[in-house]
Amino acid sequence: MHPEEPKYRYNPQPEPEKPYVKTFIEGENSFSNTISHLLKKPLSVIHSIDENKGVRWMPIFVMTILSLTLFGFIVGSFRGATEQMWLAPLKIVGGVLFSSLICLPSLYIFCCVGGLDKKFSTILGIQSCTMAITSLLLIGFSPVIWLFSSSSDSLSFFGFLCIAIWLVCLFMGLKFLTKTGKAFGMTHTKHLYLWAGIFTLVTLQMPTTLRPIIGQSEKGKILELDEKKFFLQHWTEELSKQQDRNREDSMY
Repeated sequence: MHPEEPKYRYNPQPEPEKPYVKTFIEGENSFSNTISHLLKKPLSVIHSIDENKGVRWMPIFVMTILSLTLFGFIVGSFRGATEQMWLAPLKIVGGVLFSSLICLPSLYIFCCVGGLDKKFSTILGIQSCTMAITSLLLIGFSPVIWLFSSSSDSLSFFGFLCIAIWLVCLFMGLKFLTKTGKAFGMTHTKHLYLWAGIFTLVTLQMPTTLRPIIGQSEKGKILELDEKKFFLQHWTEELSKQQDRNREDSMY
């Protein structure tokens, strides 16, 4: 006869979490080294900024502007060699930087309320790195944007593609933001999620404010500021116009 098996099961205790170890930028303080750490070890850049390890801010800003400019140039080339090829990069760079600037005070307040006891310069560094990572990811998707800008004539589809790629890249950048808050011991990270949602809405409204970015204005204007629109209303109207054009083309 076999002995009776015990009626309970032994559950081993989970392994304790390893203590968080700070890392800093290693090697020379060069442009390529800073960008490399920003992609591979972004928290090391933030820790170096927080503890005044002599981080050069210029590579972060330059890479952000160059990446957004290239993305805007490809977006502006949808209608060929028109004025949008230089207007679109200007509007995208200006819109993203202005969105970051007007949302920076609320980010600092939300971080303080959430229990993050850091200097304003550190919060500025966190936001700058967030936008730099987002911009670098846009560079990775730029060949996809270029392919559809040169082979597709559907304004609605191309606009949807650009917005979708922007949201994916922004999500990855904001994920770094929340990860940084946890690494710094932020007690209530829900404040960062709330700010991320607000910032996303701002970046979606900004292209509508600076329209047109894709294609040409029917009125021949660089900016259509005479009529205020919410971005969902603007998208719905543009989609309706595209459907009307398709019906007209099918009649001939």
